Amino acid sequence: MTVICLFLGLVSQAFAQTKSSIVYAPPSDDFVSIELQEFKGLPRLGVMDNYGDRNINPRGGVRVGRNSAQLEKSKMVTDGRNAFSLLVSLKYVKPFMNDLDKQSLTTVKGNMSKTEANSAFLQRFLLSQVAPNLCLNEDCRNAGRGNNEFERLRNYKTFIDKFLEPLLKWSQQVFMNGEWLIYHVSTLNIGSNYDFDRGGYWVYHSLVLNDIFPMRQGVMKQVVFEPSSSYEQALVNKLENPKSVPFFLQMEAQTAEGLKKEGNNRLYLVKKIKLRPLNKELEDSIGPIKFGYSHETPDVEIYTDQRLTEHYKTLYMNDLILKN
Repeated sequence: MTVICLFLGLVSQAFAQTKSSIVYAPPSDDFVSIELQEFKGLPRLGVMDNYGDRNINPRGGVRVGRNSAQLEKSKMVTDGRNAFSLLVSLKYVKPFMNDLDKQSLTTVKGNMSKTEANSAFLQRFLLSQVAPNLCLNEDCRNAGRGNNEFERLRNYKTFIDKFLEPLLKWSQQVFMNGEWLIYHVSTLNIGSNYDFDRGGYWVYHSLVLNDIFPMRQGVMKQVVFEPSSSYEQALVNKLENPKSVPFFLQMEAQTAEGLKKEGNNRLYLVKKIKLRPLNKELEDSIGPIKFGYSHETPDVEIYTDQRLTEHYKTLYMNDLILKN
């Protein structure tokens, strides 16, 4: 399969693009290779393709069947998203590594100093999340394991001495250019009754994208809409609730009935966005990492399938009919 080097402004190292994924190579064989789903040459995040075969349920709803190869591919992409999210977390907690006790495991207690609290948090993050999910080398993966406190301490110190610095250097390559260009996919629910007077459905699209990074991987991350273009600002000025866009999706009755007969109550909204970190440094080790995003173009694409192969229509932000 042909491999193409892409320069995405995300890291200094190139991604390798295959037919359906973008692979982020690790600095050595000690660590995992990170695979992200791809759409039109950029990472696809939000609602993912689960690689299933659609089977129509005559009672309504779409069944998804997956063979072992499809399940394995889905797991690989899920693991890749988790690993990338951990790498992002590792980048932003690096300034607190000066508080990390590298010689002993910090005991959690009630009257901990800020340094001790940071050390305890970082050790828990490294041992329970980073080592099991970013490491391939057994000495690296065993960082938080051991049959007793002596063995656990030895494994911890081995991880600190051999693997922590390469991981930290790897994490610093994330967002080196201050931004990340991706495609975000979200669902539009058309399960409600069809509006025969207007000819279509009222749908809702959230402007708070909490599904770009897995919620429980590393430090908490918040992704909020930060309009930078005139069409984005015009949209915000029309909204009563700046966190969501309720708009009318026009659809012919024949098309709507066909989707209902298939049991398909969801459409997929795709937009090209630019993601950028808002806080360059965290105030404390457990604070959220905040990201802002803006739309690269004023158009959004609607697909009828999760694979994004069946294009339905293109919408433009300036033309959306908003719900009053």
